[in-house]
Amino acid sequence: MKQLFTLVAILGFLSACTPSSAPPILTEIGDAEYHPGRVVWYNLASPNPEASKNFYESVFGWNTVPFGDDKKKIWVFRDGEKPVALMAHYNSDNNSGEWIGAISVSDVAAATSAAKSEGAKIMRKPDQIENQGTISFVQDPQGAHFSLIKLASGDPDVKVAPTNQFLGLELWSNDPAQSEGFYKSVVGYETASTKQGSIDYTVFKMGDMNCAGMLQNPSTAVRSHWLPYIRVADVNATLAKAKTAGAKVLIEPNASIRNGSVAVILDPTGAPLALQVYNP
Repeated sequence: MKQLFTLVAILGFLSACTPSSAPPILTEIGDAEYHPGRVVWYNLASPNPEASKNFYESVFGWNTVPFGDDKKKIWVFRDGEKPVALMAHYNSDNNSGEWIGAISVSDVAAATSAAKSEGAKIMRKPDQIENQGTISFVQDPQGAHFSLIKLASGDPDVKVAPTNQFLGLELWSNDPAQSEGFYKSVVGYETASTKQGSIDYTVFKMGDMNCAGMLQNPSTAVRSHWLPYIRVADVNATLAKAKTAGAKVLIEPNASIRNGSVAVILDPTGAPLALQVYNP
């Protein structure tokens, strides 16, 4: 997490495949409408796809479908018949994985240009991919990685994720004030401040729609990063399975943190993610 990884696989996670092997997943999830600001897709950059595959299948019951050939292969995670994420292999300075969320925007090129003007590093310029949409990959000024996307067939419905699927993203920022200004400029967010226990918490909003969250990074030893949340039915049971499958626990369920409904882990490749029971 501390060092910047090289997005070798991400720069080819869609375009590396031949047209005949490119998965149509991003056209499967759209509903013909767009919801700018929402996180609409997730990509796992993994230094060890086999280890990642085994972990996510074991813990969440996903199935993993490969596309492409041995030189240019990606994997689609599915929950039953529904695609939930993509995975690609990449080379890393510190051999650590990372989840990268894709934020819906109405104009990827304009948002990417705005990110660059605000001090971001563009890891991959906007690229239009057949049957997928337009996508870019960005490292914000504090080192957090995210993607900007306009899906070809519209964004997924706005609804609460079922169990074992992604609830959303949360930014752990080393400088929340700077991050707030950056994402307001790039995505067009509004923000609302609240408290979660003793923690100052920021909600990124588009109108009345909550899109993502942000808090002060609790560890000054690592760069800022986006943390994905996966909805689970039982946080303790899922955490036990994750431990058995090789995860490292960063935060155990604690009554002082969202009433004990949350745990934060590193998967076996070092990619951070949160587990949460969520019953609105």
